[in-house]
Amino acid sequence: MFFPEINISKTKANAKRKLREYPRWRRIANDVGEQKVTQVFTFEPKGGHSKPSQPVEQLAIRKVDAESELLAIRQSITGLFEPMHRRILFDKYLAAYPKKDYQIYTELGYERTQYYEMLDNALLAFAELYRSGVLLVTKPD
Repeated sequence: MFFPEINISKTKANAKRKLREYPRWRRIANDVGEQKVTQVFTFEPKGGHSKPSQPVEQLAIRKVDAESELLAIRQSITGLFEPMHRRILFDKYLAAYPKKDYQIYTELGYERTQYYEMLDNALLAFAELYRSGVLLVTKPD
């Protein structure tokens, strides 16, 4: 089979876990201030950091790792084809004050079931894009 069958529940769990890590990575990277987000929920590239690096090598390594994770998450969200998927994932996981599901689907004017179907599809698409699919879990042959 050219495309292996995906274990949907485990893949969604991996995507949720990764997206829930986002605030922690921001703290480690000392990512202060709000990230610029366009009207269609894509991230604007950040400029270079003018602050000198931390004197302790381990802190510098952790910061670089955190910045790399943030970039990978942001690029994956930005790479989602469907703008509504970007918005849902941003509002639920990446916003400074994440919204509850009912707030998001009410604000967007979707029925609850429609919203959860879109959320599932957004999580699967994110899992596929994040670092070339490392979050995907395939079913054994």
